[in-house]
Amino acid sequence: MAPAPKRRKTTQDQQRFLCYGCDVERVPSQFPDCNPSSDCQHLINTCTACLKKWVEAQVEAGSFKTEGEDGKVFGLACPHPGCRGTMRADDVEEAATRKVFGRFDEIARRHIAEHTPGWRWCLAPHCKAGQIHDSSDAVAVTTTTTAVVVDDATPPEPIPKSKKGSSKSKKKTLIDDETTTKAAVKEVETKPDLIDIFQCHACGARACVPCDRPYHDGESCGQYQRRVKDRLDEEDQTLQTIRKSTRKCPACGVNIQKNGGCPYMI
Repeated sequence: MAPAPKRRKTTQDQQRFLCYGCDVERVPSQFPDCNPSSDCQHLINTCTACLKKWVEAQVEAGSFKTEGEDGKVFGLACPHPGCRGTMRADDVEEAATRKVFGRFDEIARRHIAEHTPGWRWCLAPHCKAGQIHDSSDAVAVTTTTTAVVVDDATPPEPIPKSKKGSSKSKKKTLIDDETTTKAAVKEVETKPDLIDIFQCHACGARACVPCDRPYHDGESCGQYQRRVKDRLDEEDQTLQTIRKSTRKCPACGVNIQKNGGCPYMI
């Protein structure tokens, strides 16, 4: 006689546990594998869905928890009643959505920087490391550049008269000003630059501390800042030109320029 077929175990046969968040009995697969934080000493009694909602609500409300020396430990409170555990960044990332954790991480990084003297974050786009930077080894360096210096004005040389003495001579002189100037090339010392370089211990990327930008190798701080300013001024001028010569398409909002047809179409 063939054995009776095995009956598949249904969710009704599984042991259920009460979630303290939604007050609903749920199967073990609906709970996380561990407590909200490593500080927790209680049983796992908050389901995955409720824990995710709890983290999102705390982040949106700005209900953060700080502890430790000078409040350097930053996180969220455990949702279990009476638990004093703190959900740190790794715990929040495990429980929250990517969007919610991104918001939490931004605020946490700002908190660490504000409460840790000398703290700097790496400026490399794909690095999230940070460390304490000591600026005591910074060196002030004065750079020397060449510049054209204009001397005092001198009387102009007499303009030769035309041989025909006519005031309507076809020849034109290149001297239009009432006075001429003399120029000389001189060396000028610029404002001292503070060479203070931050190097990330995790990825090795370097950054200029005075400029708070990735390190501009081969350029002084003044040269780098002037180059950036010139580029921004050029971009602003380009945007102004676009605004003057174009209009927004009423359908898609893209800047367009009319080059023919009825002038009343735009």
